[in-house]
Amino acid sequence: MEERKNLKISGSGSVGGGIYDEVKISGSGKVNGNIECNSLKVSGTGKIQGNVTTKDIIKFSGSGKINGNVKSKRIDVSGSMNIEGNIEEADEIKISGSCRISENIRVRKIKISGNGNIDGNLYAQEVDISGGLNVKGDCESEIFKAYGFARIGGLLNAGEIDIVLHGKSTAREIGGENINIRISAFDESIVGKLLKSVFTYRRELVTESMEGDNVCLEGTTANIVRGNNVTIGKGCNINRVEYSGEIKIINGGKVGKQVRI
Repeated sequence: MEERKNLKISGSGSVGGGIYDEVKISGSGKVNGNIECNSLKVSGTGKIQGNVTTKDIIKFSGSGKINGNVKSKRIDVSGSMNIEGNIEEADEIKISGSCRISENIRVRKIKISGNGNIDGNLYAQEVDISGGLNVKGDCESEIFKAYGFARIGGLLNAGEIDIVLHGKSTAREIGGENINIRISAFDESIVGKLLKSVFTYRRELVTESMEGDNVCLEGTTANIVRGNNVTIGKGCNINRVEYSGEIKIINGGKVGKQVRI
């Protein structure tokens, strides 16, 4: 087997694509063509004009752009990254900086403490948000946890949905087995004051419709909520609730019409 060579750009340069061991860009570098490598690390400014496939990791602590599709076991963005294609396969994605994907993502777990923008759909086993997530399409996962804000243009569908509202979150439709929406309890600690400064203080979730087995809501505005057991709590304004088990309306929650089905 031919030994793979490393590719390093520490100044300013442009090279062709190819098959490498490690690719490192710490200056301002451009790669014209597809890359297949064990790892890609960018701490400067990097631009890849093609698809990227890595066996281990893609790490952006600087800024960069990939004009193509991406396959990688791990993706770590602490800087700024723009992918003009799909993330086709990934085991884990961590975003503590800013990342935009123009197409779809398929990943086992995605963790966002920064800001993630997806122009397509997001498919994952687990979504964990402590920053902000914007998805123009649908978001489907087994577990969806958000301690910040999430804005889904289409359907949010997950077995377990747990959202703590620190700003305005939206989804056209929401479906799941267990849905738990809570209003955050800001305090006067340093962390609490920081969250107030970062997130819009109006803490609410707005959706057209929601359906689940067990639904417990705070701070939610919806046209219709369907479920087996439904609890409507503080800050809720629901036009219609359809339930088959029991309904609880507590702490000033508002429901226009209740229908047992």
